[in-house]
Amino acid sequence: MFNKNKYEFFFFRLFAKLITLISFERIKYIAKPLALLFYYVIPIRKKIVITNLSLAFPEYSKKRIEQITFENYYNFACTFLEMLSIPSLTNAYINSIAECDRLDLINETLSKGKGMILFTAHFGNWELGAVYYGIILEKQITILAKRQRNRFVANWLKSMREKFGNREIMLGVSVRELFRTLNGGGIIGIVGDQRGPRKGMRVNFFNRPTAVFPGAASIAIKNNSPIMVVVMERQPDHSFKTYVEEIPLTNLPEDKSDKPREIIQRYMTILENHVRRSPAQWFWMHNIWKY
Repeated sequence: MFNKNKYEFFFFRLFAKLITLISFERIKYIAKPLALLFYYVIPIRKKIVITNLSLAFPEYSKKRIEQITFENYYNFACTFLEMLSIPSLTNAYINSIAECDRLDLINETLSKGKGMILFTAHFGNWELGAVYYGIILEKQITILAKRQRNRFVANWLKSMREKFGNREIMLGVSVRELFRTLNGGGIIGIVGDQRGPRKGMRVNFFNRPTAVFPGAASIAIKNNSPIMVVVMERQPDHSFKTYVEEIPLTNLPEDKSDKPREIIQRYMTILENHVRRSPAQWFWMHNIWKY
């Protein structure tokens, strides 16, 4: 019987194997023709990218928007190919291609024993970033992941994410499990820029009301756990720099229901600052302003 998921995974694995034969440094050369293909020939989500960029940067000319759009395809191609090659990398190599600007801040905060929530985003190379932080902190990061349609691809992603010591759990897991991780001094990693439900909470992102998920912020408030925003930005030489910024849990609104909104707003403001500096590195293919 024809199994679409198995066939998809077969070609996914074949392509991944081919990428591992290429050195990590040469991925940028493969990414360029791939970006050209999906920008000009098979323009998947190109209209969404252009629309999102036009909404975020109304002051930019059409030519500038198109330039960022192609750069966005190129950066995503790099990220995708780099992700496929992660299982073939070593701890030492990953350490050699990335640096962290505030590792001391994370270690100092972790030493207080309240655990930590790491908010990241679909920016730069978020998958490599999760692996990198687990390596340099020498601690397991519990990564909250979204369920994939293809279970074979999902299993590959889980294996890739856990190879270097992290742990993957699915979104929707018992809240008790998350509290247990934090109370044990552990780290929870969340990609926090996914579109929230239509009737859910809204915050401001690029001057637009944007649906978000408040769950992690609510957990941080209840557990008094620190929150850090970490993003891994690709540099011109294709090395990486990670930026760390703490979200203060002070000066929050008096109203209990408004506290999570304020925390998520602070996160989205930090993310927006990074995106404004390097707009081509955020995942504009995501239809974040669908409603």
